[in-house]
Amino acid sequence: MKNPFEPPIARTLVVTGHPNHELAILGIVKRTLPHVLVLTDGGSPQRVAESRAVYEKLGILSRVRFLEVREKDLYRALLDRSPVVLQRLVAETRRMMEEVSPQYVLCESLEFYNPVHDLSLPVVQAAAKKQTRLKVLEFPLIAERPDAPGQYRVQRPPSSREAETKSVTLDPEELAFKLEASAHSYPSLRTQMGGVLDAISSGHATQEFFLEANGWMPKPGRDQALRYEERGRLLAREGLVAQIITFKDHFLPTVDTLRALAL
Repeated sequence: MKNPFEPPIARTLVVTGHPNHELAILGIVKRTLPHVLVLTDGGSPQRVAESRAVYEKLGILSRVRFLEVREKDLYRALLDRSPVVLQRLVAETRRMMEEVSPQYVLCESLEFYNPVHDLSLPVVQAAAKKQTRLKVLEFPLIAERPDAPGQYRVQRPPSSREAETKSVTLDPEELAFKLEASAHSYPSLRTQMGGVLDAISSGHATQEFFLEANGWMPKPGRDQALRYEERGRLLAREGLVAQIITFKDHFLPTVDTLRALAL
């Protein structure tokens, strides 16, 4: 993971499935001051407000578009295999690409942790299908470790993709901004993931990683756990959900729909 990467200033578009996900690459966001598209509300208006405040501190709020599609509507679309919400996401992403004309689009990797996280990449690929000069890069967010259930690989690629990973080393100012934001700017995220965030050392945070998108539908490998499906089964056994989203029956057909939207 020693390939340096330096995205061009103001020629980058960041697309995230949820607000707050910019924290994973907040150093490069501070460096490049990109345009940003946030697909969903993350489940609460508070998460949107927190991200707005961070982008305002960076002076780029005017470059950020929050679609605020309700997270639960996207889960419903996955369960029902309904294309309506997906069509809107692809259309809005394509519209922003046309407005911004970016050289790079950065979005979350497909990591099998959360299906909304994982939809970001195929939405971007569908929107970018005819833009041959555009490079789509993934950034790792969070994934469960298959060798240690309940423990997570945070902001790092799986070992099977290390050779293709590009890295960015943050300067002291970028790192300080990222650590301050992690500690104080995302209370909603800390409520959900405080233990995970607290485990991220300054040495860990100083490196940010990107991978060139390498296909429509990678399947879970030996070093990747299908976390959201197992979590769904647990919630179903506890009587907390009536249906669960599965990779085979819901996610894959949804990606097929996105592939058709790209034509």
